[in-house]
Amino acid sequence: MTAQTKTAAGNKVETGTWWFMRLSGVLIIPLVFGHLAIMHVINSVADINYEWVVNERWSLLPWRLYDAALLWLAGLHGYRGVQYVINDYVHGMTLNRILRALSVVVLLVVLAAGTIALIGTPFSTN
Repeated sequence: MTAQTKTAAGNKVETGTWWFMRLSGVLIIPLVFGHLAIMHVINSVADINYEWVVNERWSLLPWRLYDAALLWLAGLHGYRGVQYVINDYVHGMTLNRILRALSVVVLLVVLAAGTIALIGTPFSTN
């Protein structure tokens, strides 16, 4: 593989992540405001508990898909943002690699826990 081929492949990856950050940011905005409206404005926070989430919100598959989209888009968008910050401000190669690896671990734990909750929670407690 030549240096020019590596550069072209690197440019495609950077272009892809640039597009992902823009598109995910645009998609996250209505998802977040919808989530806030449903969970904190329309419904009383005092009424929201495990039973309510399972029986009212997650009893329908579209709400689980909505929450999964919010989880994955926000998680990956935030991860890429953290990667940019680490690369911009951490100049020591060893610390940079450690922080980047730690951010991958955090991302995987958050996405795994959220996805397991979305998939593993029953559709009704009755």
